[in-house]
Amino acid sequence: MKKGVQLFTVRDYMKDRKQVEESLKKIKALGYDSVQNGTPHFMTDSEIKSMLDDIGLAPCSAYGDFMAMLANPGAIKKAVAAAKTYGVKYVGVGTLPNEWRESADGYKNFAAGMNKIGKELSKEGCGILYHNHALEFFSLGGGKHGMDILFGETDPSCVFFSHDTHWLTSGGVNPVDWIYKSKGRMPIIHFKDYAIVGGAQVVEGVCKTFAEVGEGNLDWANIVKACHDTGIEYAIVEQDVCRGCPFDSLETSYKNMVKFGV
Repeated sequence: MKKGVQLFTVRDYMKDRKQVEESLKKIKALGYDSVQNGTPHFMTDSEIKSMLDDIGLAPCSAYGDFMAMLANPGAIKKAVAAAKTYGVKYVGVGTLPNEWRESADGYKNFAAGMNKIGKELSKEGCGILYHNHALEFFSLGGGKHGMDILFGETDPSCVFFSHDTHWLTSGGVNPVDWIYKSKGRMPIIHFKDYAIVGGAQVVEGVCKTFAEVGEGNLDWANIVKACHDTGIEYAIVEQDVCRGCPFDSLETSYKNMVKFGV
């Protein structure tokens, strides 16, 4: 597996071209070989790809606006163009709209949309990529949740997933189970630990936080084994909130990933 960084982790250090270059060089110096994010609004796809090439980092996916691609073929062409410039096969999309998050029909609508977009992307050698949070594990009753629909009613040939270890845990499922379940459909995984906050004042709350890989409660030995067993290509570190400097957090995650055999 290649080890990479979701650039959302260092978003506060990506506010202009100079910061982008400095941040990417720091990520490379830590040992990472790939990154994931869309193109900054103040740069073109070609500019960011050229910068990545010069530094020695490779992108693992492009980005597309789901609702725009659903309504406008031109938005699909734009996403395909970005993917081709980046030299990647996957176009990531954001979370399903608010109004679709609490009903089976909503999840079915989103699944149908992913199939439609994925089919068009596949004509250009690409696929659509969905990253989960916890909300997709909203219970629909009868032991079924939203993710069952998103996974079960989408086309395996053109709809792919980049499951997130923290959010799978937060959603009440075992990351290892979903890694094996997604074999062949998950080229990218997001590595993020799930830590319990000590000394929490509100004991009834879910007193958890984001943590560096290996610094929380997740079973990394078996997570990494499952990733190897299922042929995942990229292990991408994403830490939504860091307790200190995000580059220090990324260094800790990298060292622990090496320790765990990534």
